Amino acid sequence: MTFRQPLLTAALALGLLAGCSKGTTPAESPRAAESGGTPSAPMDKPATDKPATAPEPTSGGTAAAPSAERGPAVFFLRNSGVRCMTTPCPYFIATRPDRPGDEPIQVHEVDTAALGVSDEKRASILEVANGNPGLKVEGTLDTVPNAGPAGAATVLRVRRVVEGQ
Repeated sequence: MTFRQPLLTAALALGLLAGCSKGTTPAESPRAAESGGTPSAPMDKPATDKPATAPEPTSGGTAAAPSAERGPAVFFLRNSGVRCMTTPCPYFIATRPDRPGDEPIQVHEVDTAALGVSDEKRASILEVANGNPGLKVEGTLDTVPNAGPAGAATVLRVRRVVEGQ
């Protein structure tokens, strides 16, 4: 009986670790170093390559996400199922319906200020993101540098809801 308890504990711990490491991004790489862990060499290489190719903001504002264009675009917004201890946390996943082969974009925050709706209406709109295919919105992606201990955050600024109200 005593052999089963450590085995069960190890299985649960590995399950939690596997769930937390799913869908890692370059923005999460510095978080491992801050928490005392040492990120592996393969994680460091892509993390240093990505920011070098991203365009720098010229006006001191927010820069567009690397996979987004400058103008508004249509996105399917879904709940990622990820919950974190620190901010920013990728609560949502955005995909472009016109680019089905592209990598999904991890979205840390959804800004619905342009819709001008109440908090109750906002909650009901974002509730649709829990389903499949999700909430279809038109908006722009912005990157906020140093949004929290975990690094930069991607913000989807919603201009209008296309489907899923």
